[in-house]
Amino acid sequence: MGLIHLDITNFRNLTSVNLIPILDGFNFLYGNNGSGKTSLLEAVYYLGLGRSFRSSVTERVISRSADKFSIFAHLAAKSDNFVPIGLERHQSGEIKMRIDGKDIRSIAELASLTPAQLIDSHCHSLLEAGPAFRRKYLDWGLFHGNVQFLPIWRQFERSLQQRNAALRGGLSKSEIESWSHELIDYAIQLDQLRRDYSAQLSVILRETATELLDRNDLEISYQSGWDETQHYQEVLARSFLRDNYLGHTQFGPHKADLKIKISGVPAKDILSRGQQKLFVCAMIVARGALLQAHANKRPIYLVDDLPSELDSSSRARLIALLSKQAAQIFVTAVQREDENSFLAKSPMKMFHVEHGRVTEV
Repeated sequence: MGLIHLDITNFRNLTSVNLIPILDGFNFLYGNNGSGKTSLLEAVYYLGLGRSFRSSVTERVISRSADKFSIFAHLAAKSDNFVPIGLERHQSGEIKMRIDGKDIRSIAELASLTPAQLIDSHCHSLLEAGPAFRRKYLDWGLFHGNVQFLPIWRQFERSLQQRNAALRGGLSKSEIESWSHELIDYAIQLDQLRRDYSAQLSVILRETATELLDRNDLEISYQSGWDETQHYQEVLARSFLRDNYLGHTQFGPHKADLKIKISGVPAKDILSRGQQKLFVCAMIVARGALLQAHANKRPIYLVDDLPSELDSSSRARLIALLSKQAAQIFVTAVQREDENSFLAKSPMKMFHVEHGRVTEV
């Protein structure tokens, strides 16, 4: 699926936007800083995930003097049909969501239809920040590509929270172990899903890293979050006293990580700032390619300020790589000329953004 029609009302400075983007190819948005380019990407992101990538405060997202914002879209479906979806959020925090004319309560239902991936100035976190960012990176791919993931992940999170509550509450060992048994079951299932997905992803990631960075010495290893030479049941048993003292579970899938090295050295320590961004782009594009190959889903790429930290050669490589996918891509830049030459051979629509107004050029 992809967006074939987009309506945005009172979202930041976008008071009324009506957009018909191209489905396969690049939607190039240019305009001065503060014109609303990033806000448009943010609106698409919000439609898919029910939250902003810029602020967690609802009031900052809603236009001044408005009491709510709304985002509606038509998603391309099979046989030239479309599925209407929509989301609106009020100053009070109330959120309403609809799919094909029916009210829904779970943002997961909406997110499953709009697999949006963001590339911006903060995407370095995938390499530089802690394991939580890389777990989310893996789980995004599993959520969109494997129907087993969400119920298993939810049950694991529930079991973990209950065991931690039992540890903090000073319950007896037998009571804590009752939650441990359930935790073990879902932890092993979740770990296997992540392990299998990482193995599939690593093949494509090596290819994209080679294409973008001319590096063929990439090493990717998934780490479960506990000593993998032991069964998880044994790990919990051995760590029980320490867990009980700390009041939380030390080991498990909630501590998993994806280790990325180049010639045996952590990638973040060997790559320049620009190379890091290009490598993170390779990670995101590889995840989109795997989604297409295994789940037959069309990813939506949101690329904010592509020229930032990438030289012209790197930008050309990234655009060429994105062009190979049957994907919908939104790209922002300040100047029309910034990407026009790179996009000349790709399917493209161009839009000028000025003072919150979006005009097709």
